[in-house]
Amino acid sequence: MWDSKKRRRLSTVVKNAFNSLLLPVFNVAVSFLVIRRASVELWGAFVNVMIVVQLAAHLVNWGNKEYLLRSFSRTPAGIGRAWQTSLGTRLLLFALLAAAAWFWGFPPGRTLLLIGWGLGQVWVQSYDVLVLYRRDFLFAALVELGRLALMASVIWQQGTQATVDTLIALFCGAYLAQAAALTWRFWRQSFAGLAGRIDLAYFRQAFPFFLLGLSGLLQSRMDLYAVNFYLQPAQVGQYQVFMNLMIYAQSVSAFVLLPFVKSLYRLPTRTILKIAARLGGLGALLLAPFLALAHLALAYLYRFDLPPLMLAVGGLFILPIFFYLPAIYALYKDNEQSAVIWVNGLGIAANFGLNLLLLPRLGMVGAAAAGAAAQWLMLLAYGWLFWRPRRGGLAQAEQVVP
Repeated sequence: MWDSKKRRRLSTVVKNAFNSLLLPVFNVAVSFLVIRRASVELWGAFVNVMIVVQLAAHLVNWGNKEYLLRSFSRTPAGIGRAWQTSLGTRLLLFALLAAAAWFWGFPPGRTLLLIGWGLGQVWVQSYDVLVLYRRDFLFAALVELGRLALMASVIWQQGTQATVDTLIALFCGAYLAQAAALTWRFWRQSFAGLAGRIDLAYFRQAFPFFLLGLSGLLQSRMDLYAVNFYLQPAQVGQYQVFMNLMIYAQSVSAFVLLPFVKSLYRLPTRTILKIAARLGGLGALLLAPFLALAHLALAYLYRFDLPPLMLAVGGLFILPIFFYLPAIYALYKDNEQSAVIWVNGLGIAANFGLNLLLLPRLGMVGAAAAGAAAQWLMLLAYGWLFWRPRRGGLAQAEQVVP
């Protein structure tokens, strides 16, 4: 029989997993509804706008979740002050980007909607740290489900009458409504007692977290940026849906490893190598079911007629992270975050260069192949970092008792 403490831990893990899975489900559901009720061309044209807003929101976030989690742990009494300081300081960066948006060339009405969407997304993501710290996963999940229900009902009602501006307005309103709900929920932790200030030193202090997040984002989306530049909206929409499914399959590696991360920081090299091999083996076993489900979704839900080679290349894209994810935590353990940034930079460069070479010749298959090749190059780089002599990997391995 489990005691109440274990049941609470299991409940927390389940709620966190449910909340974490909602965003992928949300993205799949929205893209599916737009494509089936309107057209894949509309979704591709909207992706052109969405990736810019998401990149801008990521820049404004500036590593706040990871930075504030560390700050909250060190000074629990200063949660409100630290959160307000982070948000207020980062809103200066948002104001600069919003001012630049006026010169982007969009009509004024669309520009206002884009600014509102960006503000809502930044505000919502600013509460991620409080959701995680307070473990209020159930409320966050309910709010996310409410946003999905709102957007799904509007998209279903609009049907073929939907336009890019319709979707922009919908995302703007949904994110602002979600931000209002989270503000109400966490008012006491975030705004009760205004004690924050503008602190430009925040950008320097949170820069390592920002750089890790940005390099990871660019590494995972460089091929989508290239596809958006080279291909037509219909192909952009198809590629974005396909790669999202592949990335969600990759994320299984993190779900499996996450409960054991604390232990990884205490393990020697040989044990981490064993974990990497076992996780890689699990990824290999799951690869065929992943690809079968992706084929069914693409063919029968989205009704995409993609070449079979795309799925084969997608499998090559999925597998490497199952092998190298434990190595990332091993580098974190040794305080070598810069090595992770270096490998991400290598992946960005490879992805970008191979897209320039392959995408004009092979289209979507070339873009997917570039992403897969970058993943395998990163696996080789992590292998070299893990085994290089100055880390003393073999010496550590000999000290391990199996």
